[in-house]
Amino acid sequence: MQPLNTIRQLGYVVSNLDEAIKYWVDVVGAGPFFMIKHCALREQIYRGQRCAVDVDIALGNSGDVQIELIQQHNDVPSIYNETNPAGHVGLHHFGIMPVSFELAKATFLEQGCEEAFSCTVSRAELAYFDTRKHVGHFTEVWENSSVFNDVAHLVEDAAKNWDGRNPLRPMPG
Repeated sequence: MQPLNTIRQLGYVVSNLDEAIKYWVDVVGAGPFFMIKHCALREQIYRGQRCAVDVDIALGNSGDVQIELIQQHNDVPSIYNETNPAGHVGLHHFGIMPVSFELAKATFLEQGCEEAFSCTVSRAELAYFDTRKHVGHFTEVWENSSVFNDVAHLVEDAAKNWDGRNPLRPMPG
């Protein structure tokens, strides 16, 4: 498992999740991918306003780094379609889990990075910061929580010694 305060995830917004998964599995060799249909993002705030973005997410690993593929289903303004309109391909964000979620948030804000999106997943917090002027994309910060750690362990463990079979799996639970 990646240590705290390291890049744990690379996130991509895609227009076709099935095609993206196929590419990452067949060409890059990442996987298997775990699918979360209509991911339960609660208490969503996008650039200071409540929002209701609807996304499917697929999580797989390439070595120790998690790959997140995100497809947005509705056309509400969001962190996902802000810089990745339909057809655009590229790195959207990297994800980190700091020791202290609140301290990390304060640090990004002190650096002039706006909190562009926040929400909860199973009562665990996450936030995206607009770090494009520093690294060219957003940075996602996760609360150090069993919610995120358990999923990371599941995905990483499945990738170890993966034989290429069953490349797409439902997320348990």
